[in-house]
Amino acid sequence: MTDQRSVLMEITEPQVKLTGRLRRSYIDILCSRPAPGTRRRKHVRPAEPGRALDRGSRRLLHFRKDACQTSVSSGLLDSLTLAEQSVQMTSSSLTTDLKILLEDLHQKKTSVYRSIPYSRLSSNRDPHCYRKARPHLMAFKRSCQDGGRLLVQRAEWQKVLEFVLAACRYVSELPWWETCSHNALREQCYCTLAEFCDAALQRHRPAARQARQLLHRFKTALGWTRAARLCICELEETLREYQTGVQKPNQAMRTV
Repeated sequence: MTDQRSVLMEITEPQVKLTGRLRRSYIDILCSRPAPGTRRRKHVRPAEPGRALDRGSRRLLHFRKDACQTSVSSGLLDSLTLAEQSVQMTSSSLTTDLKILLEDLHQKKTSVYRSIPYSRLSSNRDPHCYRKARPHLMAFKRSCQDGGRLLVQRAEWQKVLEFVLAACRYVSELPWWETCSHNALREQCYCTLAEFCDAALQRHRPAARQARQLLHRFKTALGWTRAARLCICELEETLREYQTGVQKPNQAMRTV
């Protein structure tokens, strides 16, 4: 007769009852997988205090910064535009500084030489190079006209003579072109400056040294127009007055 021994069985502890979620089987998990090709939406964790902002908050912050920068830049642009307009109005109405006018004329002459191509194997004074430099030559001529006209309108006769003397020197430094007709702009500049000089000589008596310099500049010009001849006659008469000591009476100013 065999002994029947009692077998000790381990009794497991009772498990906690799941209230919020239910256990799913392996088959349920496989069936709940998303279909291929669809993106699973990431879980967005709520922002905690002291942590970085989420994507939406950062986007809103960048938008506000861009709006502020846009308003500041637009305000700065408006102020710069108004400042530029005021400077242009002042320069066009009040500025008669001789130094500024001569610097502008010197820059125009420099631009003429910079526009000429010097890498060519042939001459750099041919018609091709003249076509390259023609816009800058026209700008130089325009500066001669505008600068002298501005000083004449202000009746600053001493500055007119100084401007004419310096401008004649710049004109003489312009390049000579192989085609004779291309040098006509040089004579046109001389003609314009002679008209300004003739207008100033009717109201202002230059010094002897300045009169000799002006006379030399206009005599070296090739084409003598009517204004240039009148200007040369006035300068020669002024130099005779300095030599004899007899001054002629003031005459009415001729129309330029």
